[in-house]
Amino acid sequence: MKKIYLNSLSFILFTSFILLNTNNMNAQTKKIFLSGWEVIFNGDEDCQRFLTTQVVNEAYALEEYSAIELIFENDKLVKAYDYEDGEKLERELTPDEIGMPYQELKPHTIYDISRAEEGHSYLGGEVPAQLTIPTFEIVAPFQYLGMFSPKDSAFDWLPFDLHLLAPTYSGFDKFFMDYSDPLNPVPYHKDHVKNLDNSDSEELKVDSKIIYNKSFIKTTKVNSSVNSYAHTGVPNWIQYPHTPSCPRTGKTMKFLCQITSDTGIETKFTNVKCKNDFLQGYYETMNFWGDGDIYIFFDPESKIACYIIQNT
Repeated sequence: MKKIYLNSLSFILFTSFILLNTNNMNAQTKKIFLSGWEVIFNGDEDCQRFLTTQVVNEAYALEEYSAIELIFENDKLVKAYDYEDGEKLERELTPDEIGMPYQELKPHTIYDISRAEEGHSYLGGEVPAQLTIPTFEIVAPFQYLGMFSPKDSAFDWLPFDLHLLAPTYSGFDKFFMDYSDPLNPVPYHKDHVKNLDNSDSEELKVDSKIIYNKSFIKTTKVNSSVNSYAHTGVPNWIQYPHTPSCPRTGKTMKFLCQITSDTGIETKFTNVKCKNDFLQGYYETMNFWGDGDIYIFFDPESKIACYIIQNT
């Protein structure tokens, strides 16, 4: 009787061992790599926008100053790691984050933007004769920043030549421009124009002009962290991630590019006269609130662009 009991116990233990290992073999481990850090993985709209906008491949994540690795088993989030300047640290997940469903996301292709002798796209330059600049009775003018062409592989998803235009010398959280007519862009929310903050621009007048030198650019596909003055693919947020939703469709807008204040593009002409050299320097080069970066998003379906500036 004892022998039968032991044999039965051995059989149960053996069967449990087989089932346990079979389950482990069937457990599928998947990973997602993200550029950035400030996000809560609870599946809400902010989380979804972050996932959609910041997904990168592993090689790029390992080169980034800050990145996140998500580990999924059986399509459920079980673990996460933060990469901080080359150091890998386990990220403490909250109960709301554990178990977030896996979703198939295609890593973004990163293009470095640099100067070129010639090209299809450019930064700066004169306002093209065929382009109509919106005019409002505001102090800070709409600033022409250049043009991105779908003839460049980095911008081949654009439906037309996109002329970059925003009131960059004003204070704004985010500013939407409607390019339904590509050569006659207008603010999507016209009421926002009247509320632009020009308190730090006492030298600007209604007829102020700032024209930058024209700089052709080229785009180069890269698989590592970029350190140039502009890039596509994923935004490197200076402050909290601020990916916009299109005000017309409600969809997450597609990231077009990020441009820093270190382009080195100088002003060709300006009629802005300041009281001292320090303030005058603000109008002598392409810059975004002095030392900030401009983030440009675009929805090819609605033809809406969004401009965001962040600085330290």
